[in-house]
This record gives sequence, C-alpha cells and structure tokens, in this order.
Amino acid sequence: MFIAVVGCTHGELDLIYSTLEKIEEENKIKVDLLICCGDFQSVRYNVDNECLNVPAKYKKEQNDFVDYFTGKKKAKILTIFVGGNHEAMNVLKQLYYGGWVAPNIYYLGYSNVHNINNFRICSLSGIYKKYSFFKKYYESYPYTDITKVSAYHIRKYEIEKLKLLKNNVDIVVTHDWPNNIEKHGDVHDLLRRKYHFQSDVYNNTLGNPHTEILLNKLKPYFWFASHLHVKYSALYIHNDQKQYTRFLSLDKAQEYKHFIQILNIVKKKDSSIHLNFDHVPKVLLPEPGSKMDIQNDAQPNHDLENCPNTKTNTCNNNDHHNDDSINLDYDHEKALYELDRNMQLDQEKNDEKNVDKSADKNVCNKDISLEDKNQHNNNNNNNDDDDDGVDIQADTSTNVADQNNNSVPTNLKENEEESLNDQNENKDEETSQDENITDEKKKKKFYLCYDIEWLAIVKANHHLISASCDKDYNLETPTYPTKEDFDFVENKLKELDNKITIKGKDYYCVNGYNTPNYKNLQEQRQLFLKRFELEELSIYTESELNFFAEEMKTLEKMNTDIHNEEDKNECTIEA
Repeated sequence: MFIAVVGCTHGELDLIYSTLEKIEEENKIKVDLLICCGDFQSVRYNVDNECLNVPAKYKKEQNDFVDYFTGKKKAKILTIFVGGNHEAMNVLKQLYYGGWVAPNIYYLGYSNVHNINNFRICSLSGIYKKYSFFKKYYESYPYTDITKVSAYHIRKYEIEKLKLLKNNVDIVVTHDWPNNIEKHGDVHDLLRRKYHFQSDVYNNTLGNPHTEILLNKLKPYFWFASHLHVKYSALYIHNDQKQYTRFLSLDKAQEYKHFIQILNIVKKKDSSIHLNFDHVPKVLLPEPGSKMDIQNDAQPNHDLENCPNTKTNTCNNNDHHNDDSINLDYDHEKALYELDRNMQLDQEKNDEKNVDKSADKNVCNKDISLEDKNQHNNNNNNNDDDDDGVDIQADTSTNVADQNNNSVPTNLKENEEESLNDQNENKDEETSQDENITDEKKKKKFYLCYDIEWLAIVKANHHLISASCDKDYNLETPTYPTKEDFDFVENKLKELDNKITIKGKDYYCVNGYNTPNYKNLQEQRQLFLKRFELEELSIYTESELNFFAEEMKTLEKMNTDIHNEEDKNECTIEA
C-alpha cells in the first residue's frame, strides 16, 4: 500500500494534491492513502477563522479547504488527519470521536484507532502543555484568546485510553513529537538546522513525555508527526533490542520544503511490516560496495543486531560545540533506508530457500499434477496481492478477501499448495509495480473501518466523559473493557450493512460522508453515539450546542447562495 505522509498542512490542499499527482505521474504509482499530521485548518467560513489560533500575518480570509467543503473540488485520495495547534476548534470539537469534514477527507478525532486495509492506525490530536494536561475540556464557543489555545491541548484522559490498547498497532499519527525521540536520530544535524531547539534538547523537554510512554507501550512500526517544521527521521530501538519504531517528521506544506514522503508499506502474512523500495528510482540507490552499501545478516522482522549506528546516545554540550566530532558525510536517512532494503533482500533469500527445500521434499512424497498447478495458479491470479487494498464493489458488504489463502488444507497436498502459494506471492510482489494503474479493473479502494478493541475501550469508559457524570475524567483511571463490552460492540457492528472482509477478517466501515451529510457535524456525532448507545459528551455547553444548530442554518444558506451564483454564471455563459 502506497501511503503519502504530509507534515503541517496549513490549508494548502491544492499544493499537496498537485504534488501527489506529479509524483504519481513521474513514478507510475498510485497513492492509496494520505495522512496529514496536523494543522489541517478546516476553515469553512469567517466564524471558523475567528476560532483559529494563528498569528495575524499568517491568517487568510479563506484557504483551499473551502473548495473541498463546498464540493467545488474533491479529494481523489482518501485523506485522514489529526488536529494540531492551529485548527478551527469549533469544527473539530463537534467531531470528538472523528468524522468527515469534506468528501474523502476524515478527521480522526481527539484520540482514536482505525483500520485501513488491515493496517491498524492509532491517532492523537493536539499538543502537550503541562498546565492543561489535568484540566477538563472547559473551553466553549465563543472562544477567547486563551481558550482558543488551550482547546487543542492534550488531556490525560486521552492518553490513558490509548495506554489500554493490547493488540498490535502498526502506525501512530500525532502532531507533536514523543519526548526524547530526537536523540535516536542525527541530533547534531537537527540542531544545525534548528539551532533554537538546543535548550529543549539538552533539558529533555522537546516533545510530549506522555507519548514517549505510549511509544514504549504500543511499539508501533511507524510513528508520524510534524509540528516543528523540519524533516527528521529516527530509529527508536525498544528495550528488548528486537523491536524498533521508525519515526518520521515532515516540514510544513510549502514550496521547496520537505513536506511530503511516499512510503510503500507491505504487510506480510505473519503481520510483520516492511518497506518496499521498488518504486524508488534506481539512481537514488547506493552503489554496491559503497559506504552506504551496508551488509546486514539480521532477520527481517525487528532483529537489530547488525543495525548501523543511528546515534542513539544522548548528546551533551561538548558534543554540540565540537564541530570536528560531527561526521558531515553521515546520512542518517540513507542508513535507515539501506537497513530496510537489506532486511527485505534477506527475507526474499530465506523465502527462496524455504521454497526450494519444501519443493524437493514434496516431489519425493507425491507428484503434483499439472492440472492442480494450473487450477491453483488461476485462483491466485484471480485475487489481488496480499498487500493490496479492497476491490471497489457496488455493495461494501461484499466479501473481498482472498478466501483461498485463508482456507485450511486437510489433504496430502498441503505442502505443495503452500509452496506454490509462496512462489506466486513472490512473483506478484515483483510484478505489482508494473501493472497499469489506469486499468479500471485493477483499481483499488481503501475503506476506513472501525477498530473493535478501541470501540470496546470507548464503551467501557465513555461514562466518565458523558453529560450525566459529575466526576473529573482526568482523575479517574480508565479500565480495560470486559468480555461483555466486546460482545456488545461486535453485536452492534453486525447490525451495520457495510461489512468488508480482508484476508478472512471482518471489518466494518465508518459511516459515509453522505450518510449523514458531511456538512452536519453534529449529526455525525449523534449517529456515532446512538449507534453504540452512548450519552452526549459533557464537553459541550447548552449555549454551544445551540450555536452548532444555528450554524447549520448559516451553512445551508451559504451553500444555497453559492449554487445560485453558479447557476447565474452558467446562464450568463449560455446567453
């Protein structure tokens, strides 16, 4: 799956989408998902601008988002984003549990977990400020200069819910950095580019200390962030010395800035995740035998015995001021790239050895008929690659999984079928990049789906933040859901008619942006609460709810005026 990651968006959607189109055209790839790491600025009209905390010199009367909200333009790629510290908080607050802000553009909520094409994505909006961490959400419209700032500060309740997660997380998306993550990359280069970070780096105050705890707890494969307007990568090795997290932060969306990165992420059958570099132009690959041609005999899945030095030691003042100690030729990002490349090659070699051994053994046991081979190959050819998305279907409840790969053989052909399956998968991976992406039959669609464990956590702890609860949710300890909570969530999901199946596992899509209409944020929230029998949240005041209702009337009138103006222009052109 090709994932595009963008730093601070700042409302520059036209720049982002045009850049993506150019990348796709030049490299003959199709990006499947766009992840924006905050400061999205979903400003619809002037009131939203008033709720946006941005210095006057950077504030615009309207940004690119207006065209996507009104329907003048539509995002061609599924776009998801977290909130940052420059957001129209009156918009995002209405979607506490996430929701659509425009067709194909989805806000992930204050804290959440979703599934996209069998990838589990955890998200957290806002930035950390110590003085707000233990406070309740007391901000409401109309915002003051103080409350429009504190409204996007992360609360303890959100962190505690995420700590409850037990199942593996593939990707974490936040706006600010986890604390101390900079020390696991080329921190000297970071300080050369952002010298004003020196104090925070040396005092260990750069980033969020509570997401550092999450980093060690969840151990995701990837962690994407932004906020500091700098492209920076790091390799965080966990305490077991076997698992690691790739951290990537990107610059703000602006010309001549490193604001976008394309990743080809492959998920194997054992649920391990690897980076595929087939889409990288060969001119960018290091020459064999060169300084960057790192030999690595480690196992492909999180084994880091031969990992190159990524400067994980904490720097001190002497290191920073001694310029002679800095290796100017060291390219940290290339080293990380080469590590993944060698891991992938080792995996392919191991797979080939296993296939050869299995094939030799199978020939001795029993001959495989040509008819069985052809039948098996035809079955594989009729299905997509394991790492591709879900085929577009008229009914999203259609089973689109490769059921043949998930069936359990019971006859003597078990080894033969597994061997042939591995061979076909390797061939599919090698040729997948050469497919014609304009072929309508081969286009994929990626669905944003609920996560059962997260919904169970929400169900078990929503009462702490419900309108009928007088307790301070930041002072309470959230609990892991019981079996009854899981059963309740699963039964509620089964009532939905938007089930899809990927690799034998059922997922349930979030409501579409047309049901209810994406412009009615309050109705989206109410639908979610009603669907899982949850009370209204305590974070809204009565006057604020009334304002949201009146706001819908204003937006409806604005949309009517826009359509009338368009009709008038069309009539003028025809005349």
